[in-house]
Amino acid sequence: MHRRQIFALAASIALLSADAPDGNEILARAAGDVGLASYTVPVHFSVRMHRPISVRAGVDGMIYYKAGRAALHITKMPGILGQFFKSSYMLDLAPQTWPEKYIIASVSTSMSGDLPVYVLTGTPKNDPSVDHIVSLVTQQPLAPIAFTWSYKDGSSIALTIANQTVENFTLPATEMISVSMPNYALDATAAYSTYALDAPVSDEVFQGP
Repeated sequence: MHRRQIFALAASIALLSADAPDGNEILARAAGDVGLASYTVPVHFSVRMHRPISVRAGVDGMIYYKAGRAALHITKMPGILGQFFKSSYMLDLAPQTWPEKYIIASVSTSMSGDLPVYVLTGTPKNDPSVDHIVSLVTQQPLAPIAFTWSYKDGSSIALTIANQTVENFTLPATEMISVSMPNYALDATAAYSTYALDAPVSDEVFQGP
């Protein structure tokens, strides 16, 4: 390693040691997108269910975000999947909702591929069914790229995010979702369409079915 690289590495370590934010600050800064009040975005899910039946299907929906809350409303779903899913969900697919819902208890550093990341481990503020969560946030720039929910009954949901920049905001372009629940298990890819930033979003969309 060249002397210049050694000095740069030492400076980075010193900066992280002195000024690294705590886990809640990391999550808030990574997912906050200051100035983003609301959005709507169509999303298409390519679903592969593994149990209790094996089936592939496409599902369409609309995601609504407003002031730390997000909801998915299904607009098209094959009847066979309708046996397992509702028509709407209050979802955590939008990273902007995470700072309002979780408390980060510990932070470590790791690598995701070639990217240095923070590993944030925490618990939900108001969901006793979740045992803990783990989030991966890239260090430069701060951006969420993965989130895992581990439930007390052994269920889990894992989310991997590929981000894009939309008018200076970091928002999901695609997401890989893996779900293992007592009654079903599936993998899905979510492909986001065109975002409508600052779109009017009624509070009624967050009231559930």
